[in-house]
Amino acid sequence: MIKHITVIGAGSTGHAVAAIMAMRGFQVTFHDDARFSKELDAVKELGFIQLRGKIRGAGSPAKTTTDAAEAIHGAEAIFVHVPSDRHEEIARRIAPHLEDGQHILIIPGNLGAFIFRRVFQELGVTAKVTLTEKEGNFCPCRLSAPAEVTIGLPLNLKGKAASLPASDTEKVLKALEGVVEYSANANVFEGVINAGNVINHIASTVLSAAEIDHKGENYSLFKYAFTPSVVHCISKIAAERRAVIEAMGMTQHSEPMGMIGKVLHLNEHPEVHVFYEYMDGPSALDHRYLHEDCGCGGSFALSAAKRLGLEMPVLEAFLGVAGAINDRDYIRGGRTLENLGFPVGMTMEEIYKQI
Repeated sequence: MIKHITVIGAGSTGHAVAAIMAMRGFQVTFHDDARFSKELDAVKELGFIQLRGKIRGAGSPAKTTTDAAEAIHGAEAIFVHVPSDRHEEIARRIAPHLEDGQHILIIPGNLGAFIFRRVFQELGVTAKVTLTEKEGNFCPCRLSAPAEVTIGLPLNLKGKAASLPASDTEKVLKALEGVVEYSANANVFEGVINAGNVINHIASTVLSAAEIDHKGENYSLFKYAFTPSVVHCISKIAAERRAVIEAMGMTQHSEPMGMIGKVLHLNEHPEVHVFYEYMDGPSALDHRYLHEDCGCGGSFALSAAKRLGLEMPVLEAFLGVAGAINDRDYIRGGRTLENLGFPVGMTMEEIYKQI
């Protein structure tokens, strides 16, 4: 069984995963680059990462380092917990140090395996490693103090994942037994097309633009955004995406608006109180809630719809407005089928055979 895990990413999720895996008895190396020295030094100084909220305790990484070679050497599993905008940076950072047999797990996947694979091919990486994407994030959490994370929901080691190529999935999931309890998606597309945050974040953030600008760090999406008109727009996007999932020959894995329903009826769902109270943000519109969910899951869903002869007018409108807000072309510049290397004219069946 895997014993040595490197966790990359000094944000809230990276802190949480490093602590949780250390608490569970794994030898954890916690890594990011020198831009995050302040966060990493806080862990070194305290000697552990404090967990609050729905998971309580303290986990002590065996090693905390900004040195990529030191972080990658000897790791059996490499957990990458960074926003999608950093996928290429991380791939280039770790590429020279990879070793045969290592399993790279990108959480959330967001089609990052394509970015890592392209970079590794470009740099001539010869180490035999696997690339796997988890559907969704590891857990909802926020950094609440140096070396301290508040976690919004109880620990759930289950989930769905797929490798690129999918022929590696069974091997990876077997290697990860005892670490996580993931089951297989058919391919990496199945994970990204079911991403819950495409439904939860895009329309709600765009329609809250003025309030986010006014409130800044005092803004909380799950406290303020989900008015009846906003939820109505979200439900339209959810219906559009459901049609795409079915046309792709896949199934919808869960009720995409489930968390919204719980926070709107908080008295009936005390289990999400910590989530509601502490999962704040976004504090600005130049934020992963738009960059990641528009540029990855949203962009992909729209490109898949067009490939299948379907339309997603509500999602496309919100992607356009989000792009205007942030001066980004999420529709054409995101992780579309075309940008992932599948030219117009290829059918989904032909694409599935390649992944």
